[in-house]
Amino acid sequence: MSTPLPVGVSRRFTFLLVVLVFVLGTGISTGYALWRLRTETMDRQLETAALTARAFEEQLTQSFNVIDRTLVNVAEVRRAAGELSLALYRAPYLRSISLLDQHGRVVASSDERNLGVHLSRRDFLPQTDAPVAVLRTGMLLHGRDFHDLHPAAGDDGVSFIPVARDVHLANGHWLTVVASVNTDYFLNFYSNHLPPEQGAVELLRYDGQSLLRSDNSHERGNSSRILSHVEETESGRFVETLSGGRMVLTAYRASRSYPFVLVVRLDKARVLAAWRREALNTAAIVGAILLAALALAGIYFLRFERVARERERDQAQLRIAATAFESQEGIFVTDLDGRILRVNRAFTEITGYAAEEAIGQTPHLLSSGRHERSFYAALWHAIKQDGCWQGEIWNRRKSGEVYPEWLRITAVRDGRGLASHYVSTLTDITQRKEAESRIQNLAFYDPLTGLPNRRLLLDRLQRALLAGEGLTREGALLFIDLDNFKTLNDSFGHDIGDLLLQQVAQRLGACVRDSDTVARLGGDEFVVLLAALGVNAAEAGARAQAVAEHILQALNQSYDLQALEYHCSASIGIALFRDHQCSTEELMKQADLALYGAKAAGRNTLRFFDPEMQDAVSARAELEKDLRKALPQQEFVLYYQPQLDSDGRIVGAEALVRWQHPQLGLVPPLRFIPLAEETGLIVPLGLWVLESACRQLALWAQQPDRAALGIAVNVSIRQFRQPDFVAQVSRVLKQSGAPASRLTLELTESVLLDDMEDVIAKMAALRVLGVRFALDDFGTGYSSLSYLKRLPLDELKIDQSFVQSVLSEANDAAIACTIILLAHRLGLDVLAEGVETEAQRQFLIAQGCHLYQGYLFSKPLPLDGFEQLLPRA
Repeated sequence: MSTPLPVGVSRRFTFLLVVLVFVLGTGISTGYALWRLRTETMDRQLETAALTARAFEEQLTQSFNVIDRTLVNVAEVRRAAGELSLALYRAPYLRSISLLDQHGRVVASSDERNLGVHLSRRDFLPQTDAPVAVLRTGMLLHGRDFHDLHPAAGDDGVSFIPVARDVHLANGHWLTVVASVNTDYFLNFYSNHLPPEQGAVELLRYDGQSLLRSDNSHERGNSSRILSHVEETESGRFVETLSGGRMVLTAYRASRSYPFVLVVRLDKARVLAAWRREALNTAAIVGAILLAALALAGIYFLRFERVARERERDQAQLRIAATAFESQEGIFVTDLDGRILRVNRAFTEITGYAAEEAIGQTPHLLSSGRHERSFYAALWHAIKQDGCWQGEIWNRRKSGEVYPEWLRITAVRDGRGLASHYVSTLTDITQRKEAESRIQNLAFYDPLTGLPNRRLLLDRLQRALLAGEGLTREGALLFIDLDNFKTLNDSFGHDIGDLLLQQVAQRLGACVRDSDTVARLGGDEFVVLLAALGVNAAEAGARAQAVAEHILQALNQSYDLQALEYHCSASIGIALFRDHQCSTEELMKQADLALYGAKAAGRNTLRFFDPEMQDAVSARAELEKDLRKALPQQEFVLYYQPQLDSDGRIVGAEALVRWQHPQLGLVPPLRFIPLAEETGLIVPLGLWVLESACRQLALWAQQPDRAALGIAVNVSIRQFRQPDFVAQVSRVLKQSGAPASRLTLELTESVLLDDMEDVIAKMAALRVLGVRFALDDFGTGYSSLSYLKRLPLDELKIDQSFVQSVLSEANDAAIACTIILLAHRLGLDVLAEGVETEAQRQFLIAQGCHLYQGYLFSKPLPLDGFEQLLPRA
């Protein structure tokens, strides 16, 4: 739906449209008149050119008629050379008259220099070999006469037009008379009647040859176009563009007696020069008149516009005043005595009082009774001093409901500056107050349980620390986490989980005092703030423990979750605090550490924060920071533990990574390998171990006495799960040049529990390259015979926990024997780890195990130490 234009804009648009139409109309009318004048001028000049061409053509034809009669007369009387000269006086436009013999040679001439000149009959039009009794013309020749012919020397050279006449004599013979026509005669005649600056004359033959031109320019007209018109009509006129781009008015006329076309060309620019001057003068006069008319119209419009705007402004103010009074804000007007004179519709909607009920009454009609006299005294004092007052006030509707409103009272002053009326505007802010309350709840309370959220908890915790300052009162902070809550969510959905959280919140609230705070941090994490528990840590700790045990007991009771009976336990971490011994952030961290301690202890229990726990966490964080820098700073080294056969020969080694810390020294693997697994650093670390081991394999392969040695590399589950693990191993083998058949990748049974098909696919791809696989720590994890027959394994490794007890524990011995027997049946090699005594070795030999690794032979050694164990070539 289109929006109507404002009145002022519409008025200006109409004025501009009228002006535009007037200007366009005037311009079009003037342009049309000038165009008609131009057209008439062109037509007149074309007519003038046509008349000129006709006059020139008639003069030319008459002249050539005289020439024809002169030549016939000369032939009939056969005058001598002297008499031929006398004939020229009657034809001043001829330079010479000559007689030809039958061979075309001049035998008599008024100019003796022409004697002997040979002329061809075919040089004249119309061309014919036989005599014909008509005057024929040749091409324009350059020179004074027949004896002086020479090539063209430009437009200023002397030229003439040769003509010939065959005359049939009385004796029956033919005599040919030729003459040279002086072109200057005709050019002078044309120039006298048509000055060169106005136009030019050109004489054409029917074959397109130009016989004479009155102008010296190099611009040429389109003779072929003229000759094509001549075929249709003997005269015509048109506008023509010359070869130089100049436009001319062209008129032509063909001679009826001779093969000539006379062309007159008038310069178009010169012809229209007078019209242009007249057009400019006309345009200037019209433009001046138009500007004057527009100026007068503009002045009139501005005066009209100013009057119209003033009228519209007055009307708009009246409409604004009426609209403002009927706005969404309630308005009532009183006199100086406070009696209501007028109210608007919004006042009735807000208060419930109709206009007839309110008019004549005082604002006391709306009083809620909640404000003291001093409040109203201050209100009127502000109005009398400042002329207005605004603020929140409680009023009462007609229904008796008390509601909050925003009230503004303004004094209306007369010309003397004295108050004459009071205008009050009121807005019902009930919804705003409710929204503020909801925002307050959203900002400080958990929407699911209605408990305080983290922000409000931290605020109350800070207040508790400040309140206990100087009072030597201990408090406690309890972190509560529901055990296995994620399982409930995953099994029955988040709706059931939310229902459990709501019931937990209710039970927690029932376990504490009204002065304590129960908050929800998010998820299944709750916090209880217990303040003023005792004057010392022992008393506060005992009371906190009692509350925590009561909470554990309450939370262990069964829950009714929409006909689902559910049992849930919780873990609680407790941190004691006393005034400002620590910050709120530190206290929260301590309670969180205690909670992790409770979870580590088996869940469904409570633990107090222990400073040693903080030290362990800090040390772990520091170790993680150093671990992230260790690989770039090349702090890792490889140790090699020999692997021997039953004859005591070293057949290979297991590559074991060690961390040479710059401050801590050699860090045991049990300290940093689990940390690397948790942080994901095990992936780049494992790749470094693989690259280092392959480089060493490549070096050994170049030494004949060590070429048969192999290296076993442990692969973590996170490293094996990398999508490009196969590509990584292939790239390392290719870049290092290590023999793939000497590389053994050791996997643990945990790798096999993820995606069996992916594991088999990766192992098969690497087996194609020649890489060997060993299953490490077999029997300690989830051992399954079903995957053993599917995996492309080469070796089983008996865990050292079984090997070390084969002589003392019958079960361990039985497991070791079973593993050896299983490996043999599956066609796999078997290697025993942790062999420390000769008796263990002998037991394993007796059972058919012929590969060993352990401290009986050597502990893990640096490369130099390991190579010293190898026999010399």
